[in-house]
Amino acid sequence: MSIIHVLPQALSNQLAAGEVLERAASAIKELIENSLDAGADSIEIEVEDGGKKRLSVCDNGCGMTQEDAKLCVLRHATSKIHTTDDLAAIATMGFRGEALASMAAVSRMTITTQRPEDEMGTFLRIEGSEIIDCRETAAPSGTQIVIEDLFFNTPARLKFLKTTATEVRRIYEVIEQFALSCPEVRWKLTIDGRVKCDWPSHNSLQDRALAVFGRSLYDNLYPIDYTVLGDVTVDGLFCSPDYSQSSSGRIFTYINHRVVKDKTIQSAINQAYREFLHGKLPCVVLFLTIPLDQVDVNVHPTKHEVRFQTPDNVFKAVYRALRQSLEKTPWIQSQSLNFPPTKQYLDMMPTESFRSPEDNMHRVLGLASQHPSAPINARRAEPESMPPASESRTSAPELDVFELPPKTENPNIQRESISNYFEQAPTDRPPLRLTPAQLRSEICNEPEPSLPLEPSESHGYFSSLRYIGQHALTYLICADGDSIVIIDQHAAHERINFERLKRVADDVLPAASQGLLFPLLLQLDTRLSDILTEYMDFFEKLGFQIDELGNHAHALRAVPECLVNYDYTALIRDALIDLGDSGRANQFEDIRDNILATMACHSSIRSGQKLSPEEVRELFRQMDATGFRSNCPHGRPVHFVLSISELEKRFLRTGYSGLH
Repeated sequence: MSIIHVLPQALSNQLAAGEVLERAASAIKELIENSLDAGADSIEIEVEDGGKKRLSVCDNGCGMTQEDAKLCVLRHATSKIHTTDDLAAIATMGFRGEALASMAAVSRMTITTQRPEDEMGTFLRIEGSEIIDCRETAAPSGTQIVIEDLFFNTPARLKFLKTTATEVRRIYEVIEQFALSCPEVRWKLTIDGRVKCDWPSHNSLQDRALAVFGRSLYDNLYPIDYTVLGDVTVDGLFCSPDYSQSSSGRIFTYINHRVVKDKTIQSAINQAYREFLHGKLPCVVLFLTIPLDQVDVNVHPTKHEVRFQTPDNVFKAVYRALRQSLEKTPWIQSQSLNFPPTKQYLDMMPTESFRSPEDNMHRVLGLASQHPSAPINARRAEPESMPPASESRTSAPELDVFELPPKTENPNIQRESISNYFEQAPTDRPPLRLTPAQLRSEICNEPEPSLPLEPSESHGYFSSLRYIGQHALTYLICADGDSIVIIDQHAAHERINFERLKRVADDVLPAASQGLLFPLLLQLDTRLSDILTEYMDFFEKLGFQIDELGNHAHALRAVPECLVNYDYTALIRDALIDLGDSGRANQFEDIRDNILATMACHSSIRSGQKLSPEEVRELFRQMDATGFRSNCPHGRPVHFVLSISELEKRFLRTGYSGLH
């Protein structure tokens, strides 16, 4: 007798259900996809006991005939595809024909459906994959599917369900995902008889985001710059780095409006935010549009996983879209109007902070003050700490901190320039007060007239602030309308330095190499050795020289000049693992950015360094011309705003009757 036999249909359906249905949220997700494919613009979901006792999805879609209703609960019965060629360009949410059959196998299911053009609808009852009742009935146009006693005949699956609260939260997350991708659809979720959410159809993603996320998060969301790279387009919403989450629950990614979870997209998001969040994750609603024949959604029964024909283009498109959007830092755009300082306002400020630009310049040049009747200015001047004009660092022969090396067609000369640039950048600065001329040379390397104390009328956020004074020789106190803005002078200058240094470093490829006195033996396994062979050009452009010795052994003979005293073998192994998993290795770029951030830190204005108002204005002007100006390269915030409402709360001026 043969020991191999065909499983009964009921058992095979239960096995298949284990791949498609993990919990009640999985069933709701599959039913919603069918509703959207049916053209519904109103979907109502009802849940009892976390979906274990009962769940219902009702839509106003196209409905089904009685014959179609009987077929839809059979395995691999679908209206979405017909031939093998259809798998290469799937435009519908569902297509596999497994979901309804799986649900019918592990629950007691009823289907009520009617097409708009039919006089009568159909009622169908299925239990354990068997149709036990089928009859005509009066019903509204659309389809309602009710699932009761989920996993009643598969107790092994039932015992792995979480608490009711956890299951409800997972269901709500599914509704959130679909609601954001389809703002034109009305969504209503009822949990144990209480309406959890009822979102009407909206005209835009922004309106739907406000309804789903609430005002607090919505106020920190900004539109992503519409980006096109090849056949990939990216748009959506992103949050400011100041508003971050500790889990990934606020990252929503869609391919052609299909909810997906993809490592390539996740890696691009993490890389775009890497210098801001330090272990936390942002809120991102990301929509990618890709030609149907360049993405494979037939990877897993849940349809969450996809495969791209050109994953590198997808990574670059997502990374570029987020970096360009983050660089503009829209969350710190000035919303206050420029206004002239009042006499009372000026009288409250220290005389040193409001010395006229002419007095400052005359004092720096050693000339007599134009206002000799101001003894306070003379007493507060610190000539002993001021280097004479002849000793200004701008006249020194070495390269200035922000002076870019000249472009050249010879790559060898360009590598030499960047090497000299790194070596000659100052690594420390004494806590001396800089003259306006020196600060302008340090920041922009070009002469500028003294800036007025009043806010600029035509520039960006920082230039529009009203400078009040310096606290603890570290923090710049400013006013923005009714709000107080506090700026870290070191973090602000550090960001300027970092962007300049990075711009220079990005122009130098391939990187310069440093030969090793004794080659290092790199012993790899078969997989990593094959990956190294495939990506050898990548390592050579970085400045590595690796020779193959045979039997998966390699000799490391040269390394990039910027990598000093690193564990090269561990670094290369980690990079090879990432290249094998995702096709990308970010370790070297992270190391380079860390080196540049350290250089920028050492050559920046120090904490404890006194700045004049003119120097502060020049610093602000440069900040407005710098990308990512809300954070230093180490991720620390450059500024924070103390609103009038926060001040009133501190002084108990709000919420307390009788206080004036």
